[in-house]
Amino acid sequence: MPKTSHACTAPRHHVHDGASFVAAVERACVERGLRLTPIRARVLGFIADAGAPIKAYELLDLVRDGEGPGAAAPPTVYRALDFLLANGFIHKLQSVNAFVACHHPDTAQHSVPFLICDSCHSAVELEDEAVVKALDARARALGFVPQAQTLEVHGLCAACAAR
Repeated sequence: MPKTSHACTAPRHHVHDGASFVAAVERACVERGLRLTPIRARVLGFIADAGAPIKAYELLDLVRDGEGPGAAAPPTVYRALDFLLANGFIHKLQSVNAFVACHHPDTAQHSVPFLICDSCHSAVELEDEAVVKALDARARALGFVPQAQTLEVHGLCAACAAR
């Protein structure tokens, strides 16, 4: 019987640091026949090291800081984000228009619910396949054909709620 949830919701369990995360994605790219260019790897490393959702223009600033003004135009960063999203290496949090590293860089693009703290801005990838399947099944029962699924729950994380 397949597991419907994963007990670990701490992002650092899977994304220890930018370098190890980028290395895991590099291995996944080799296995899938994809090319992780230097700019894609840099953007990915910044996302993994951020520790919280990071916006595209924050990423652009980080890339420019390392290469100098004019070295990276917004389309360059957006193309890197598009590649990373399309291949399931990162997730976009629509409600805050920011990006986080995916807990499982070795899997294809997938839907996962997120818990987003409105105080400290942490985002937890809630690994619960049952929630994803329930939303899909309910939509299909209503005659709706889902093409993408985004579920983001806002509130306070345990640490912020305890303050």
